[in-house]
Amino acid sequence: MPGPFYVLTVSGSDSSGGAGLQADNRAILAADAFPLNVITAVTVQTSAGVRAVQSVPADFVARQLHELLQAYPVAAVKSGMLVDVEIVEVLASAFEMYPRVKYVCDPVLRASSGRSLLTSDGVALLREQLMPRAILTTPNLEELAILSGQTEPDLSAGQTLAQELGQAILLKGGHASGSECSDWLIRPDAEPQCFNAPRIQSKNTRGTGCALASGIAARIAQGVPLSMAIENAKAQLQESLQAHIGEDWTGDGPGFL
Repeated sequence: MPGPFYVLTVSGSDSSGGAGLQADNRAILAADAFPLNVITAVTVQTSAGVRAVQSVPADFVARQLHELLQAYPVAAVKSGMLVDVEIVEVLASAFEMYPRVKYVCDPVLRASSGRSLLTSDGVALLREQLMPRAILTTPNLEELAILSGQTEPDLSAGQTLAQELGQAILLKGGHASGSECSDWLIRPDAEPQCFNAPRIQSKNTRGTGCALASGIAARIAQGVPLSMAIENAKAQLQESLQAHIGEDWTGDGPGFL
């Protein structure tokens, strides 16, 4: 397989290393691709929650993006925490200049502690300009509620959103209940496809959504078909979580990959 395959992430930095660009990089490297990073924000956070966010000015985000896209043959871009509407606009503008780059959108809208990580006007623009550009968008149930406007979203809400936007959605089941963790690939032109795995009870699951989306992006960069990219990334994440059952990491370490 030729390489290296460059995957550019546009995301925030997690000071504890559990999520954000740190989780992105581990997943990309584990998939035998090379990560490049555009930093949108620096955070103060631990497993107890996000305590503070310092956003990076949009013009500096733009400079990071354009320098990296010009210097490296970037095969895929994965976005995570975008903070505000100005940064969403920067990313949308970059895609107009680099239309061939494949894109995975992980809509990081709210921290598990409840703190908003993207302004309401930023969410609207992400839905309007970024999601239709993506090969795949990867919301969890809470993010789907925000994107769909439904207070109790389900598979049908994901199907409606996929039809409205004309693009694929991976509805992640990590925040659901039950013994199985079911992720659903929803496409406007196909029946939903379920990716099932046993739900692993662990203290070390923070950042798994970031890692899953980045792992998928890395495989898409390598030319792997979408459903296989999802299957392989989920299997790798599952294997890593299983390997760390019983390890505490004080709740702050990655516990995976």
